[in-house]
Amino acid sequence: MNGILEESLSAGNVAVCVKDADKNVLMQNEQCRRICGECVGETCERGCMELYASDDAQQWKDWGSRVYKHSYIHGKFFDVTLLCSTDSIITFLQPLEEKYDMAMAYYRDKGLTSRETEVVSLTIRGVSNTEICKELSITRATLRTHLNNIYHKFRDLGESPEFIPAARTR
Repeated sequence: MNGILEESLSAGNVAVCVKDADKNVLMQNEQCRRICGECVGETCERGCMELYASDDAQQWKDWGSRVYKHSYIHGKFFDVTLLCSTDSIITFLQPLEEKYDMAMAYYRDKGLTSRETEVVSLTIRGVSNTEICKELSITRATLRTHLNNIYHKFRDLGESPEFIPAARTR
């Protein structure tokens, strides 16, 4: 089983790090070393541990799983999953840049305007409507118009905007 797990994580370019309860790094795979540097034997307080330390929403601080989607750490976007017990914290970092690039390649061929493409780019990165309006200096009504135009173009093509998070297409 260990070989299958390692192959799967490597194929998905998933970084894995195991820390003890005191955040001392016990093990890192190659992907993790590329992202965080060699940390075995050191106490980790950066990246995923900053997310962990600031998370007050968990019922049990030292137990359970946590998922932080579209997290910007170490200069890139990741989906971060932490599996926590009283003895250890296991971190999985799934890089999103390749997924974002695939999504944008998909959208480029759909006849979107440059502004609609900007809206899609921010939307697939998990940016909220309020933040999109601020970033693009547009009103919520204008954003709604852009999103509606995007959805209509896809409906006219007989497709759904598959890379936009499901919660945003309802």
